[in-house]
Parts: sequence; C-alpha cells; structure tokens
Amino acid sequence: MENIKIIFADDDIVARKLVLKLLSDLDFNILIAENGNEAWNLFRASGARIVVTDWEMPGLSGIDLCHKIRKNDVDSYTYIILITSRGEKEDTIEGLKAGADDFLVKPLNVGELRARIRTGLRIIKLEDQYKKASTQLLQSEKMASVGQLAAGVAHEINNPTGFVSSNLKSLAEYHKDIHGLIARYRNLSEMIKKKTPQDCGKDVMVEIEDIKAYEKAIDLDYVIKDIDDLMKESGEGLERIKKIVMDLKDFAHPGEETMQEADINVCIESTLNVIWNEIKYKAVVKKEFGVLPELVCYPQQLNQVFMNMLLNSAQAIQNPMGEIVITTDFVPSGIRIRIRDNGCGIEKKNQSRIYDPFFTTKEVGKGTGLGMNVVYNIIKKHKGSIEFWSEPGTGTEFTIVLPVRKME
Repeated sequence: MENIKIIFADDDIVARKLVLKLLSDLDFNILIAENGNEAWNLFRASGARIVVTDWEMPGLSGIDLCHKIRKNDVDSYTYIILITSRGEKEDTIEGLKAGADDFLVKPLNVGELRARIRTGLRIIKLEDQYKKASTQLLQSEKMASVGQLAAGVAHEINNPTGFVSSNLKSLAEYHKDIHGLIARYRNLSEMIKKKTPQDCGKDVMVEIEDIKAYEKAIDLDYVIKDIDDLMKESGEGLERIKKIVMDLKDFAHPGEETMQEADINVCIESTLNVIWNEIKYKAVVKKEFGVLPELVCYPQQLNQVFMNMLLNSAQAIQNPMGEIVITTDFVPSGIRIRIRDNGCGIEKKNQSRIYDPFFTTKEVGKGTGLGMNVVYNIIKKHKGSIEFWSEPGTGTEFTIVLPVRKME
C-alpha cells in the first residue's frame, strides 16, 4: 500500500525520537505530533490512515483524540493504536469505547510496534477492498436499473421525437405555401416597376385578387399562428429529450467521490424524469415539496435511492391507477423525505428482511434483491436514517431523514 501516512502523537520528546528511529526504514510517511491538538490538525490536513497516540497528553488527550477522529466525517477508515501505561480492564474498555482499535503498553517494544502497524495495514487494506467492491456493486445495481428502464426511456424520447417529426412535415408544407405567396408578391412588385401608373391599374388589381385568393386557399392567418405553435411545441419537445438524456447520463455515470451541494427537490424531479414511463401508467404522482436548504451529499447516489423506492412503489400498485405521494420538508434533525403509496403493502413476515442483501419477493429474473439494501447503505453513508410503515392491502410509507451539514 503506497502513500500511507502514520501519525505518532506523544508529548515526550524521547518517545518521539525513538519512534522516528524505529520506523525510519518503513516505506511510509511518519508525521510527528507533540500533543493531541497538533495530532488532530495533522490528521485533518494529511488524511493519515493510522494514528498511534499516547493516552496521557496535555490539552487533548489520546482518548479525546480518538473521539474526535471517530466523529469526523471521512470515507476511509482510520486505524488507531492507543499507547498506555494503564493495564486495568476498565481502561481497555474505555479506550475501545472511544474508538481505539489496538493498544500498546509502555515501554514501547519495536517488534510489537511494527506488528501492530502491520495489523492496522491489513485492516485498512480489507476496508479499501470492501469499499471498492461496494462501489462496484452499487454501480452494477445502477446499470441493471438503467437496463430495465431503457425501453421506457426510449418510449419517453420517441413521443417528443414523433411530434417534432410531424411538426417538421407541417412546417415544410407551410414553407412551400409561403414561398408561393412570396413569389406572387414579387411578381406584383416587378409588374408595378415595369408599368406606368396609368397602365398598371387593371393588371395590378388582377394580381392583387389572385394574391388574396391564394392567401385564402392556404389560410394564411392560420398558417402564421400555427407556425408559432409548432415552433414552441417542437422546442419544448427537444428540451424534453435533452432533459431525459442528461438526467439518464447523470444517473448512469459512476459518480464523483467527493461530496457536493445539491437540491433534494431537484434530485427527485430528475429521477422522476428518468423513470416516468414506468410510473405514469400505474400511479398519479403528487409532489408536496417544501423549501429545503442545500444538502452536502453524493447526489447521484441519492438519485438511485429515490429511483429504487419509487419503482418499488409503482410495482406495488395493483389498482388500475394508484397514487404515490412524495413529501419533502425541513425538520430539526435534517431534510425529511417521505414516499407513500397505496399499493399492496409488505407482508408482516417480510418486513424485517427488506434491507437484507439478495432478499426479494419478485419472480426469478425480475429483481436482484439488492435494491433496498443499496438504499439502506447509501442512507447510512450519508449519516441518515430510514424507517417505514406498511400495512398489507393498504400501502407503504418510507421516511428518510438526512442531516444537513456545511461544506468544509
């Protein structure tokens, strides 16, 4: 593992020099801190994956440092080794509760220190492998969903494409008629130019009557109005196609690893736009959106949450036309999203298993059984909560709460 950074924190200068000497031959970047506060600042700035810290330090103790690291919102796991001269079981329990992974007893032993660091590296490697596998699984589930939606998306694109194509045919006919009218106006203009005022009276009147008859034949007033309508309608259709394609592209993209600010209401609208063909024949969607602050999150992952839940709601509706209600509001604990349907509900015997990986009540080949497990993991990744109420034969309501935080 390359570029691993290790922080060693101890207020004893002798211990610091000893550790630098003991670990100087290791292929890692060793960062030295004289106290807990300095170690905390180093940790936030460096992204160190292993922290070796003395328990007793002035200001911020090793235990306090453990608490701060565990409360810090980072994606990668940090392995913490606590150095102590204490040997009581209560001390060990206190250290573990604070978030320590391992312990070293003073005086430090070089072999033991190296062994503990190697253990930490193995844990970190396994965590990184798990994270990579989870990301791949998430993307696989997302692309499987995109594949299932492909026919519906194509239908949604074909509708505006069809009327744009029809409008273009009408516009071509109108262009032909208007071109003929312009030709007649030009003929009249040329005639007037070639004749004296005394000679052109009768001929001009004949041409004018011909033009009036032509305008009536092509229904010029209607043509002018209809051209405006066709252009507006075609523009709206092309915008619809553009939005569907962009939303689908955003949804299918693997996603950024960095968090960003997003409007949850916009995320839900974007998701509905992609899956609309799967819902519109099954349910009326009612949106009761509140005024929300921007949320620091992984927007594409939350889009997948909304997609999985909305598709589940649509699939649960067995009536000719059901109802899905999406409500968002801002509560003290964060942004709350509720998705309610009047579908078949979840049987009591299955309610404790809906977040289990590979659990599904669908027919073989109709689902991966990962949809709600993915939802659960994404919500937990955002430090949020998810709860549900369901009554068989009545419907289901899921409630998600996502804490609001600021960009660092």
